[in-house]
Amino acid sequence: MKMKITILSLLLFASSAFGEQTLREVSWSQLQADGRLANGRLLPEDDQSPFESLVVENTTSEPVTVTVLAIGRPDITTATYAIRGQVRYEQVEGEGYIEMWSIFPGGERCFSRTLGARGLLQSLDGSSPWRPFALPFFVHKSTDRPEKLIVNVVLPGSGRVYLSSLRLVQYDDGEDPLAVAGQWWSDRTGGAVGGTLGATVGLLGAMVGVLCSLGRGRAFVLALMKVMIAVGAAGLVIGVVAVIQSQPYAVYYPLLLCGVIAVAVFGGLLGVVRRRFEQLELRKMSAMDAG
Repeated sequence: MKMKITILSLLLFASSAFGEQTLREVSWSQLQADGRLANGRLLPEDDQSPFESLVVENTTSEPVTVTVLAIGRPDITTATYAIRGQVRYEQVEGEGYIEMWSIFPGGERCFSRTLGARGLLQSLDGSSPWRPFALPFFVHKSTDRPEKLIVNVVLPGSGRVYLSSLRLVQYDDGEDPLAVAGQWWSDRTGGAVGGTLGATVGLLGAMVGVLCSLGRGRAFVLALMKVMIAVGAAGLVIGVVAVIQSQPYAVYYPLLLCGVIAVAVFGGLLGVVRRRFEQLELRKMSAMDAG
């Protein structure tokens, strides 16, 4: 019963959503109608794209930086904000990226770039179907707010990049701009979950080893190992569900990794530990008989 409650609690925690407030929605067709489409070419909805998109292309081997959006007076009121959208790209040479420049009063300029290996900050390299991206920024001084935002597409060589309509969003304290809609937990929480589960498995494994070597707590040790096998199996099941639901790496990886370790370690040693206690019990009985 307790195991079912634990698994249910984990699933309920995993289903928690992350909030955001949309400040501006950018439509490429509206910018074109207003004569404010700086660069790129507007493509309507078609079989390859369920929405209109802006295509930016570099036909040379020389690096180019293409400004696709400038937002003056973004009216940001919190310390965390981001540009969000979807991107698709074809035959991008080198490591391209999307960047957002935040320009503050006084001329200070700061940037965010999609130069990560995976997730919402993954760089543009080769070809990819539509996937979400985000350009977050965290203001360190509570009084600083940007007066202008500039979004660029940077291509080090030839390639073609498609951008969906974009959104400028802001977040309250504690909300994670890198959380995908429907994501069970943030990347930061994923690291904490993996570290906590890994440390717990390691400590309990060490406790089992010590008690087994001393020949003490037979019932407790065997029960603990069975519980850890069950918890590991539950982690594997939830991790597989996360993969099926296309949850990001930070969600499914710690679940699968800790599940595999728990099942492999405690499941592989259960028989060994049981025999060890039986041998110690036999020795104890033999010593008593001899006495």
